[in-house]
Amino acid sequence: MPEISDLTRFHRDYRPGLMAFFLRRVRNHAEAEDLTQEVFIRIAQGGGAAMKSAEAYIFQVAANLLRDRVRRNKVRDQYLAELKPGLDEENELLDPQRIVAGREALERLSEGLRDLPERTRLIFLLFRYENLDYKTIADSLGISTSAVEKHVYRAMAKLITCTEGEYDNR
Repeated sequence: MPEISDLTRFHRDYRPGLMAFFLRRVRNHAEAEDLTQEVFIRIAQGGGAAMKSAEAYIFQVAANLLRDRVRRNKVRDQYLAELKPGLDEENELLDPQRIVAGREALERLSEGLRDLPERTRLIFLLFRYENLDYKTIADSLGISTSAVEKHVYRAMAKLITCTEGEYDNR
């Protein structure tokens, strides 16, 4: 591991050259600063113990950091490209406001279900969540298919009015 005085000398002597090296390649001053610091961190962590040519070693570390950066960015870009087809303006990543709005809408829907008459709620849940058809529900409850349809329509009308406000804000 290089001594502190060696690191100070390396920093003083090679920092401007490293900054120029990185700036030509990344064109971002803050990122060039970060990469330059990373070179000195790697040298301080013991990479330069057997250096024969400090300049060659330092710039090899810099080149390796750039290769790592390119690989990391490539993986990140591929990941984001795979995500994008599934995302559109209305389906972007969830933010806290959308989560709160969703929870509020779910609560209004739950309240609406609780407010339904028991028989209407049962028929609606059998139809909507158990995926039973009108005839099956009618046969199991001993009522007409028309009555089942009317219960389902009543439930849907009630639930639509409960959640109506949620679509006005989009």
